[in-house]
Amino acid sequence: MKDKLARYARLFGKLRTDASRSRWSPLTRNRAPHKPLLLLSVLDLFEQDSTRLNLLELTPDIGELFTRYWTRVMSPDRRGNMALPFFHLRSDGFWHLLPKPGKENVVTSAAQMRSLFRLRDTVTGARLDDELYEILHAPEARATLRGVLTEAYFAPELRPVLVEQSATNHEAFRYSEELLQRDYGKVAETLTEQETYRPAARNQGFRRAVTTAYAHRCALCGIRVLTLDGHTAVEASHIIPWSLSQDDRPANGMALCRLCHWAFDEGLLKVSTNYGIVTSSQLTATDNLPGYLTNLKGRGIVGPAETAFWPDPESLRWHHNNVFRPW
Repeated sequence: MKDKLARYARLFGKLRTDASRSRWSPLTRNRAPHKPLLLLSVLDLFEQDSTRLNLLELTPDIGELFTRYWTRVMSPDRRGNMALPFFHLRSDGFWHLLPKPGKENVVTSAAQMRSLFRLRDTVTGARLDDELYEILHAPEARATLRGVLTEAYFAPELRPVLVEQSATNHEAFRYSEELLQRDYGKVAETLTEQETYRPAARNQGFRRAVTTAYAHRCALCGIRVLTLDGHTAVEASHIIPWSLSQDDRPANGMALCRLCHWAFDEGLLKVSTNYGIVTSSQLTATDNLPGYLTNLKGRGIVGPAETAFWPDPESLRWHHNNVFRPW
């Protein structure tokens, strides 16, 4: 295994990347960071045991991991594009695109592919070398290759940031799985994981658990928009704030779009204990133009498939008594 790992460490350390001092900063060694960030995301998938088959698909899960790394490395005015490294890693000797039937010539002839939508329409995904796929199941091999990527392509001051993000991703995934798999027979049970999980991991894990439970659909208005690079229209909202409840159960949360989240937190919307939506008369106050929010009155929420994750009535009562403004 040592010889195989040494070979892939060399390949990871010599990725074909765009090098330009005018386009890329010294923080990324004046080179495009797309490929190393995508490979760090792949290592995280193996940490999560999400790669039982040697097939890396274009999913929002890998897209979100890539985006989280990108935002830690690049300035806010530069948006990452996962399609670029997913397509161009084919030139590095261990990443093999799998064309969809009838799309073989498109993959072979294309010089580049910048659209995630077009790429997903063209390929099923990517396959790693069988030997690389096998060694990535070993934690020590992943640690070695992670070190190669961070040291070869990023300045010393960025390396701890990337290591921290990797640890947060793994911790958040583990926490979200705990939240989704707990026995919720005792609805009053609260989770006090702050001593075990760092705040960044807890927040990220709660968000993943709630948005997963609701399939990325707003509980109030029903909107669902999820992009291939992991951007979602919904946020994970606590019904009783964590600062008061230390309760990260999905039953103390709802997936809400940004407008519904704001209106719920402002007390302009509430959910009754029989899961009907109630609006505040303040929505229609003078000069307000609340749009579709007034149409939510009397509708039922869009709840999770799992009944254990539906909003806890006691949490909803707390919101009614402490947040909602009927007039």
